[in-house]
Amino acid sequence: MTMIEFTADEAGRGCDGPVLIVEDDPDVRELIHLILEEEGLVVETAADGREALDRIVRRRPALVTLDLNLPLVNGEEVAVAVRATYGNTVPIILISGDDQIAEKAQTLGTAGYLCKPFDIDDLITAVRRGLALHVV
Repeated sequence: MTMIEFTADEAGRGCDGPVLIVEDDPDVRELIHLILEEEGLVVETAADGREALDRIVRRRPALVTLDLNLPLVNGEEVAVAVRATYGNTVPIILISGDDQIAEKAQTLGTAGYLCKPFDIDDLITAVRRGLALHVV
């Protein structure tokens, strides 16, 4: 795994960033986007790990929903980069069909995880709990 780090200046530390959805499946990404917007949240999306890292550099997210199996840069590397940049102040929720998701969530220090396919109510609950952990 490659460690990707940003300086504080590159990270563009802000206080009230969006929820960042990182998901390569366009249907799942759009579903999560619509659900969270209906909950009144500001949402941005990324289709791959590289795009996620670019967004993280430009604006501090309030929370990241993160698929593990991403093209270009995998989800574990994105999580490590979020932690290297913001510490534990940006909650991460893993959303994946990976059989090892529980172990990976624990290793990465995430706020939670959802197995695909997931229940919409579970998604909303996980995001709300994660945002309650959000430290500005």
